[in-house]
Amino acid sequence: MYKLTEDKIRLIFGLKVRHLRSEQNLSQQEIADKSGLSVSYINEIEKGKKFPKADKIAELAEALGTSYDYLVSTKLPRALTPLVDIFNSGVLDELPFEHFGIDYQKFVEIITQSPAKVSAFISTYIDIARNYDLNKEKFLSAALRSYQELHDNYFPQLEKEAELCARKYKIPLNEPVDWTFLKEILTKEYGTTITELREKDDNNALPYLRALYYPERRELAIHPDLHPYQKAFILAKEIGYHWLKLPLDQRIYYYKDWSSTEKFDQALVNFQASYFAGSLLLPLQSFCSDVSYFLESMEFPGQFLESLLKRWNTSPETLMYRLTNVLPGRFGLQKIFFLRFNQDGNRQSFHLSKELHLGNKHQPHGNESGEHYCRRWISINIFNQLSAEKKQALGIQKSSYIDTGLQYIVLSWARQTLIHPFSRTSVSIGIEINNEARKKIRWIDDPDIPVREVNITCQRCRLEDCSERAAEPRIYKKLQEIQRVKDLLKSQGLIK
Repeated sequence: MYKLTEDKIRLIFGLKVRHLRSEQNLSQQEIADKSGLSVSYINEIEKGKKFPKADKIAELAEALGTSYDYLVSTKLPRALTPLVDIFNSGVLDELPFEHFGIDYQKFVEIITQSPAKVSAFISTYIDIARNYDLNKEKFLSAALRSYQELHDNYFPQLEKEAELCARKYKIPLNEPVDWTFLKEILTKEYGTTITELREKDDNNALPYLRALYYPERRELAIHPDLHPYQKAFILAKEIGYHWLKLPLDQRIYYYKDWSSTEKFDQALVNFQASYFAGSLLLPLQSFCSDVSYFLESMEFPGQFLESLLKRWNTSPETLMYRLTNVLPGRFGLQKIFFLRFNQDGNRQSFHLSKELHLGNKHQPHGNESGEHYCRRWISINIFNQLSAEKKQALGIQKSSYIDTGLQYIVLSWARQTLIHPFSRTSVSIGIEINNEARKKIRWIDDPDIPVREVNITCQRCRLEDCSERAAEPRIYKKLQEIQRVKDLLKSQGLIK
């Protein structure tokens, strides 16, 4: 069981006092008269701000018609037990209130004002979380994503720090950085030893790891089969931990998605180091010059976009993700999304492993209900362009959503993964086609860009004769049945 802190003990005590008082339909003034405590003090108790001394608790217990032992216990009435469950779980400690500008004490006051309703809400939330397998990993990922979206995924201070670091260590700002140069910085400036990841070090987990950091001996072991640009990113991220003076006790010690992330501070520290790495390897000013050329071309400059991989010696994912920093932050394209899909050896299974939505929640988004993502999305369809000979493919499409009329210009890059030969990944950026996008992207109406009608999932899609359909439109049909019933009831004047 999670250890209750003093503030949560005060909160439980206050909730119990308020509940007992309300049950007996007593005002705070009446309890004050019976107990000899002031109204303001009782108010502070009920808000979880004060915890009275033993003699005052005894007087309060008598006024409320209960025992001293019951009042000081952490046991709550059944209607409020989900609140205790949430306290015991430590969930409130994992919620990053301060990072979202939320006053924790005000949140607590909301709980104390309507504890039964909040209790019901929490119970509902937990049930939904269980049904959709919302584990800690997914929760932290969603919290970090919301934090990024709140800031349009653009952090000027981190951009500034990356430039200062580059200038101090003479890291080039107009050309790619060799990973061995970053290795020297880590060795000389931060006393970090860089080695190769070996089977005996990782207990036969080599195929699943990119790098391991051993804090006790300041050693960073990197997978030997990684591409030089992947090694450069890991080393740049390691420099970020030190340069930004991030709390190293919160750092993640091995590089593999969210597997070792236990709390939001870890996720945030990892993100800040990663953002710093992207900014160090694709410096803001030089990269923005490339993006300007890309946006101002009269026709879709696919070859130029591909040339940027060589220009910066980087991966499609790092390049595309860097675009999510500068397009909103420097070019005013606010309504964009980023998706990363993984495809395993089955070739029919697609997993959305990363997403980001800026400006609003866009329609191509994560789905935890077991439905099949629309195979007309270029993010998925582009896998068909890969083969034994063709390890990488770039594509573009105008996606028009049949139910909303919204249109997106979507860039997708697919490639074979380096460590897992039977696995593939695609990364995509979608930009909502609106007046702002038409002003900023000169090639947006290039007639050579294919246009396709798309939907969210096969189960919700009304398109007929779809050759890519992977499942029957059962949800769409069900919704149609409900609508027909509603129309009938309206025609009879039974509902408005």
